Amino acid sequence: MFTFIAVFSLFLVAYVYIGYPILLTLIAKCVGANPVEKDEIEPSVTFMVSCYNEVDVISEKIKNCLSLDYPEDKIEFLIISDGSTDGTDELVGEYLSDNVKLIRQEGRLGKTMGLNLAMEHAVGDIVVFSDANAIYKSDAVKKLVRNFNDENVGYVVGAALYTDRNEGDSAQSENSYWDYEISLKKIESSIGSVVGGDGAIYAIRKKLYKPLDAKDINDFVNPLQIIAQGFRGV
Repeated sequence: MFTFIAVFSLFLVAYVYIGYPILLTLIAKCVGANPVEKDEIEPSVTFMVSCYNEVDVISEKIKNCLSLDYPEDKIEFLIISDGSTDGTDELVGEYLSDNVKLIRQEGRLGKTMGLNLAMEHAVGDIVVFSDANAIYKSDAVKKLVRNFNDENVGYVVGAALYTDRNEGDSAQSENSYWDYEISLKKIESSIGSVVGGDGAIYAIRKKLYKPLDAKDINDFVNPLQIIAQGFRGV
C-alpha cells in the first residue's frame, strides 16, 4: 500500500511538471491555434489595488499608477485598504483626486471581500486587479485591454515577473519556475483559456463579475465564473 502511494505521488509530480506540458503541446498541434482579435482600443478602466499595511510600498505604487500610459479621463484608481493600521490610508490620502480614491474596509475581512466592496464603486467597463507591491510597465494596461477587442474574451492575465534583489540560487530557481508558468499560460491561451488569474496583474469585463464568498480565492474562482458564462481567458 505504501509503495503504491509513493509511486502514485511520484506519478502526479511527473505529470504536473512533464506530462501536462506535453499534453498541452499535443493538443495545440492537433486542434490548432485559437487567435485573439486584438486591437488598440481604449475602454474605460477601473484599476484596483488591494492592500493591507503597505505603508512601505503604497506611495511607489500610486506613483506607478499615475505614470501609466493610458488616457487620464478613461482610468480611475481605487485603493482598497483592508483595515490597515500602519498609516497606509494616510499616505493614500496625500494622492486623492478625481482619479484616485480610497475604499476602506473595516474589520479585516480579507482581499476577496474588499474586491466585492470596491466593485460597487467601479465605473470602468474593464477592471484591472493589482497588488500594492506589483509595479507595472507603462504600457501594461494598454496591452491588457487590447485583448478585449475580441468579444469572446472575458479575462486577461498578464505576465508577473518576480524579482529578487539578492541574486543567488534561490532567485534563479524562482525565475526558472515563473518562466515555466508563463510558457504554460501561453499554450493554454493559444488553444482556449488560461487556467486561473493572477492577483498581481489580471483584468476582466466588469459586467461578468459575480460577488464572491469570503473563503473564495478570487483569482481562481472568478475566472471559473467567467468561463461558465461562455467567455475565454487569455
